[in-house]
Amino acid sequence: MEETLQQLWAKRIVSYQESGQTMKVWCAEQKLPIHQLKYWLYKAQQQQITASAATMFRRVAVPAPTTEPDRLWIQVGSARIGVSPGFEPQLLRDVVAALIPEC
Repeated sequence: MEETLQQLWAKRIVSYQESGQTMKVWCAEQKLPIHQLKYWLYKAQQQQITASAATMFRRVAVPAPTTEPDRLWIQVGSARIGVSPGFEPQLLRDVVAALIPEC
């Protein structure tokens, strides 16, 4: 089976990294343009970022439906405030202001 260009450069990148040499010295010894090494290093880095981002999952808790559909819940820090229709706006402002630390 014939080796692809990507497989060839993957081997070259490993060789470069294991050599401990600078890009300039390694490329001169391999008779390769330095811009090609930089390109393939960048491409490999982007593939790693994409692969790691694609496999990140976060567990999300979905709350059960409430029997109070008209209630709005507001979270300020660790405090959770339920606001129903007909609430007093000034009271809510005072409570939220008390929960937010002054800088």
